[in-house]
Amino acid sequence: MYDIIVVGGGIIGGSAVYHLFEKGYAGKVLVLERNNALAQESTSLCAGGMRNIWSTEVNMKMTIYSIEHFKNFRENFGISIGFEQNGYLFTYYEKNWQDIVDFKPVWDKAGVNVELIPPEDIKNIVPNFRPDLKHLGKDILKTVSVSPIVGGLFGKDCAIFNATTPAQTYFDFSKDKYPGRIDIELNKEVEKIILDEGKVKGIVLRGGKEIFADKVLLTAGAWSRQILDNSDVPDDLSIPVVPIKRVLYVVLPPLNGDKYNKIPLTVIDDGVYFRPEGDNLVVGRADPEQLPGFSTEPRRSYYEDFMNLYMQIRIKGAEYCRIQNMWGGLYAINTADHNALIGEHPDFDNLFLCTGFSGHGAMEAPAAGLSIAEIIECGKVETLPEVQSLNIRRIRDKKLIEETIVI
Repeated sequence: MYDIIVVGGGIIGGSAVYHLFEKGYAGKVLVLERNNALAQESTSLCAGGMRNIWSTEVNMKMTIYSIEHFKNFRENFGISIGFEQNGYLFTYYEKNWQDIVDFKPVWDKAGVNVELIPPEDIKNIVPNFRPDLKHLGKDILKTVSVSPIVGGLFGKDCAIFNATTPAQTYFDFSKDKYPGRIDIELNKEVEKIILDEGKVKGIVLRGGKEIFADKVLLTAGAWSRQILDNSDVPDDLSIPVVPIKRVLYVVLPPLNGDKYNKIPLTVIDDGVYFRPEGDNLVVGRADPEQLPGFSTEPRRSYYEDFMNLYMQIRIKGAEYCRIQNMWGGLYAINTADHNALIGEHPDFDNLFLCTGFSGHGAMEAPAAGLSIAEIIECGKVETLPEVQSLNIRRIRDKKLIEETIVI
């Protein structure tokens, strides 16, 4: 019998395990991962960006903490995670710009290092960037709803990184430092959690094998709600988390003679964003028409017929940004407020949740893992008290923490 079973071997599960032991947890841990390797689902398929630019204080605090953690990862763990602090750049039309100007004091107070940039200076950060629309013909303007860029919000501390490496490192470090205290089993898909009279008893694997434990920590991301449904958790006691496909495209850089390998992750018209990937670019955009489901099949046409048009509008030579690779992954979308669910389930003793990050799990993993470890070991969040507001009870109490800056 184990003291705690962690369901899911991604970056959230890895961070939770690492921080549990670092906080002095004395129990024995079993990690169950449905794949034949750790961190091969949403962790490895994510865009690898991390920012502290948010509309909610809790996300600002969590990512400020996590940026510092990842910034020092190589020094503390001896492994490079490809952390490059090139920043994030959001661009805005006139109709939204004043809201950003007015909100800047909130970011300043929270310790978010941001700068407001006039449109003519954006091209100094992103080569050949075109904030105006003078180069466009009338036919294009009739086809696409775009406006001139009047300003940019530049997050200087934001970065990109390889999320798979820290996820694996958390598990390896914990096994080495705490021998005999953690078992990791691959190709073990958890079908349901055993709940008896409001208490956790363990889990059932697909195939029927039961494994018993005092506690279960659910870090299964997009699969979390499915596991709870299989566990006969009623709808009114469950979580509003659904799997939503997000697709990324690796494309050639613009053909204009400039280098793009040090530009920030840049967000342009209609939520299209791009960042460096070596000498190439990674391009993404959340499809608002995407229905919930577990399909991750990418579509070339989504980039070629839609996203690249915005790239061409904003960057000279972007018509040469042809697809080199593409893949789809899953966001665990919390449909209630697009924020994580972190804490013990209010109706089932010793069922702990750390899921529903809605696309910002990898960048918040250090803070999330620390916080759930403190809840399990200490009974409350100590280091980042703001995280206490992400408890599951807020959903039914209608005390939502709504995040609006989601890409």
